[in-house]
Amino acid sequence: MDAVYEIKTVRELRMNDIVLHPIYRLDGLLFVRKYKRMTESVIGHLRKHFPADYPLLVVESEEKLQQFHQWKEEHGEEAYEQFRHLLTIHQRYTNLPLSMEMYDEQLAKQKPVTDDGQDRFFQAFHPNVFMPMWNVCIQTFDSPRMFQRIKQLNEQLNHTIANDETVLSLFHRMYQYHDVLAVHSVNTMCLSIMIGTALELRDDELLDLALATLFADIGFTAVSKERFIHYLNSGKQNGELMKEHLRLSVEIISTSPHCRRKSIILGILDHHEEYAGTGLPSQKQKEQIHLFGRIIALAQLYDELVGGYIKEESRLSFEAIEEVWKQSGKKIDPNILRIFIDKSRVYKVGEWIQLPTHELGEVIGFKDYVHFPLHPIVKKRNGDIYDLSARL
Repeated sequence: MDAVYEIKTVRELRMNDIVLHPIYRLDGLLFVRKYKRMTESVIGHLRKHFPADYPLLVVESEEKLQQFHQWKEEHGEEAYEQFRHLLTIHQRYTNLPLSMEMYDEQLAKQKPVTDDGQDRFFQAFHPNVFMPMWNVCIQTFDSPRMFQRIKQLNEQLNHTIANDETVLSLFHRMYQYHDVLAVHSVNTMCLSIMIGTALELRDDELLDLALATLFADIGFTAVSKERFIHYLNSGKQNGELMKEHLRLSVEIISTSPHCRRKSIILGILDHHEEYAGTGLPSQKQKEQIHLFGRIIALAQLYDELVGGYIKEESRLSFEAIEEVWKQSGKKIDPNILRIFIDKSRVYKVGEWIQLPTHELGEVIGFKDYVHFPLHPIVKKRNGDIYDLSARL
């Protein structure tokens, strides 16, 4: 059988094309799940975040997708080489440490699915779930100790979800409900863990924080998809639905003994509170809000801005983090935000960032890091200088 896939650039994508691999944002988090059918909205977001000539492997129908699966089984080596070539191109564009495991776990392992429960979990959900975590962390932290802590946590989290039928069923319920909920929950979990690591939380606290973040919005699975989509398109203006999903989230996770822990429940209940006391459901302020709630609020705000889930509006990563910075002391705990920025490699000299032109540039300095840590001076690969501090 001849290869049934096509190589299309972002410019060439059409409605109903099915992408054969996940697409990762330039901040390392997940943008589009593998086998996602393209919609006008998704194509619009991709064209905002990626160059027009960014290549993707796609098929044009479900029938072609089944043919691709058969072709991949029969031509594993050829499929591996095609994916490897794509990885090379994507790495050049994004400067991310991408791996075959992130694109196709089966090709990376070159082995069939077994009957082992944990292996079935990885075959079902990798690379769409936890695999990006180290690659994000490699790009995020200076400290090998912090990276090692997150690596150990990721192993513990995978083990917990793969071997606890209740937790796994909760995740599967959310994964099957809606792409936005699945991708957003995984991304914010990764972000929360990185923030929690920067705050030097204990290992058991990090695991609880991961589960609280992963299931913070699972209550939406108990309402119709139409209500959920309207909630997103309206800019989350439905306060009653916001309160309802908090209550439902706690009810749903309570089926798992592990998720009944007080810190997990309080983290979920408080993640729509705002630092200035203007949030829901109880208008708590500052340290009245549980630490997990303050962390999740930061992670969710950033991911919503980049992901474009709310009102179909997305921002580039540097634009999103600037908006989060503006919410410091309002929606967001300023101390948590500052600690994360200072302890991470976000906008540090020698690091590479994405510019509005889709080009990558190296941070070469700051005019005033103390007051404006998100406005570096950047040198592009051609030697031109791009001064983000001019935006002050």
